[in-house]
Amino acid sequence: MELRDLRFFCLTAEIGNVTKAADHLGVSQPFVSKVIQRLENELGTELFNLEKRRITLNANGEYFYKAAKDILDRVDQLIDNMSAMQEQAEFTISLLYNNAGYLSALNSAFMEKYPHSILSETYAKREDIIEKLNTNKADFAIALPPITGEESRMIETITVLKDPGSIMVPPDHPLYKKEIVTLEDLAPYPIVIAPKGSGMRATIDHIFERHGLVPNVVYETNDMDLQQRAVLVDKRGIAFMSAIHTKDPLIGQYCRRTVTDQAFGTVGLSYNRFRTETASTKAFKQLVIGFFRSLQDMIDSD
Repeated sequence: MELRDLRFFCLTAEIGNVTKAADHLGVSQPFVSKVIQRLENELGTELFNLEKRRITLNANGEYFYKAAKDILDRVDQLIDNMSAMQEQAEFTISLLYNNAGYLSALNSAFMEKYPHSILSETYAKREDIIEKLNTNKADFAIALPPITGEESRMIETITVLKDPGSIMVPPDHPLYKKEIVTLEDLAPYPIVIAPKGSGMRATIDHIFERHGLVPNVVYETNDMDLQQRAVLVDKRGIAFMSAIHTKDPLIGQYCRRTVTDQAFGTVGLSYNRFRTETASTKAFKQLVIGFFRSLQDMIDSD
């Protein structure tokens, strides 16, 4: 018997309908039915009565529901209490990403908040991110664009940022003198960009395609340092950056805000919705949400 099973059972009892409970949980109706049947087999008794289009708890179900809710409430309280201890705790969070534009600043925020802990970051393609979150091989992922329920009903995603983006240009470039650059302005120029399969590349390709344009890609790399070198030192082209780079004290002078009909980067924080939340994962989720909320406020204030 797992905590997840208790949560499924309690929600089904509260809603009174297996199909609606499954929709709320983001899983299939047979999956919820199987969980309930497994509980009943383990307990050796039925828990529900069938009444027309809804189900209700029988006497055994009422007793089990009250006990299950008490257990879940105690677990949630324990997690809340442990969260208050996390600043002094040592833990490791595994984070997958398909766009590196925000990682440096996020890692700095993490180290400042939890100096004794480790944020283990790994680049992965979208399909690998989904597979690893589904199988609990990673704690979280930051994906661009966000992972949707159509891609995996096992994954919960919170949209944390809508980034209008910026471009990096060398000082002798024709676009350097412009404060704001449109898609049509930058379309003719060579572009340094992440390879296909990365989050930013998929977004850029989609936006260009919507406008009937084709990006003139001359160099591909996921390494942000190599992108900056290709633009500022080798002068091979311009590169797409997050809007937060316009505030960077080192490279902000070379970045120009962009204007298009949609955000260049919509970022989602994803995790397995059925994995038991620990104090460390809860603390990290709150950190990420707060981090990106601050970025969004900064971007929106410009």
